[in-house]
Amino acid sequence: MKNKLKAISKVSVALALLGAAVPAVEAAPTAMAAKKATKKAKKSTKRTVKKSTKKAKKAKKTTKKKVTKKVAKKTAAKKPAKKSVKKTTKKSVKKAVKKPVAKKPAKKVVKKPVAKKPAKKVVKKTTAKKPAKKVGTMADKYQPKVKSGTVNVHWGDDLDDPEDLITNRSSLPSDVDFVYLDPVNTKKGGTYKTRIQAKYEDGSMEVVGTVTFVVPMMDADKYQPTVQDVTINYGGSFDPRHDAITNAPSYFPNDPILPQFESSSDSTQFELNTDSEESFYNKEPGTYTVHVKVTYPDGSYEDTNKFKITVLPSDADKAKLSLKSSYFTVSSKETLEHETVYGDLTLNDPTRFLNIGSALPEGTVISFWDSELDSVDTPEPGKQYRVSLTVNFPDGSRYKTDDFTVDAK
Repeated sequence: MKNKLKAISKVSVALALLGAAVPAVEAAPTAMAAKKATKKAKKSTKRTVKKSTKKAKKAKKTTKKKVTKKVAKKTAAKKPAKKSVKKTTKKSVKKAVKKPVAKKPAKKVVKKPVAKKPAKKVVKKTTAKKPAKKVGTMADKYQPKVKSGTVNVHWGDDLDDPEDLITNRSSLPSDVDFVYLDPVNTKKGGTYKTRIQAKYEDGSMEVVGTVTFVVPMMDADKYQPTVQDVTINYGGSFDPRHDAITNAPSYFPNDPILPQFESSSDSTQFELNTDSEESFYNKEPGTYTVHVKVTYPDGSYEDTNKFKITVLPSDADKAKLSLKSSYFTVSSKETLEHETVYGDLTLNDPTRFLNIGSALPEGTVISFWDSELDSVDTPEPGKQYRVSLTVNFPDGSRYKTDDFTVDAK
């Protein structure tokens, strides 16, 4: 811009000079001289304008070159950065691309299961063993046919012999055995499917068909008795429904816990059963593992879960008694026993003969056992008695001493 302004100023100066020169020419004596002067002035002006224009163009060119050089320098400075970015990008891309090459071993590991092919061959060998069922075995030769449709079973009954369900039994060998492969619970209503297998004399076997059994729903399928452990005293009473079964009254059909069904022959029945050879006895202390068989009015039945009945020790087991001696001397003038309000004979003073470790229950009776002294009468003087004592407790238990001697003086 500065160069352009300089050129313009030079042109204006030239024009000013040209205007100033014209009056001088007009002063010239001749017209020709004036024309020549005018031509010269125009030429000089044109030359000046051309020079200034050329200078302005040169100035522009130099400015452009400088600008382009600076831009080129900046561009040249930036290009290495781009190249470095590209190079790093390519390298990172190459590295990223090369990394998946590490996965090739993983692919090889996946391909390794090809080694399982021998296992398949082993399976094929197993299937190849099928020829063990040789052509010509009885299982290949015969084809038992199973009765079609369903078979109704009475609740609780045993299943019919599977042989009875083979429709072409007469055409089969007499010694072939048929068995059910799947269990059928005839004590629980429902539909059951079971396979029948035939086993022949030559050892070959085959499943010949499936049978469907239908067991009707009964009371035993509708009710679920629950039980609890029970503890009773020695000689105490026990009733399964009252003491062991925990279901609420009237839960069972014609429940005997209700007074109107207590003695009814059409009520639900509860029967105690033990799980050992030793049956439950309320006068035998110990613990018994038992269950209750519940029989319903429709004839169906079921066993409860197992529970325990514990019979506590008797008074005789808890009492600590022993003879003080094996020989005693008594007076022939004294009575040794008296009669209770219940008519039983009992010793006047049990501690005369016995060591009693703890107080005995009220109602305990101690007397001579089957001897001549077993009387309210006085003993015969000078006579010696061989006797024993029995201790009868209120719970029904009894303790008997060893024999000892009583000498009456």
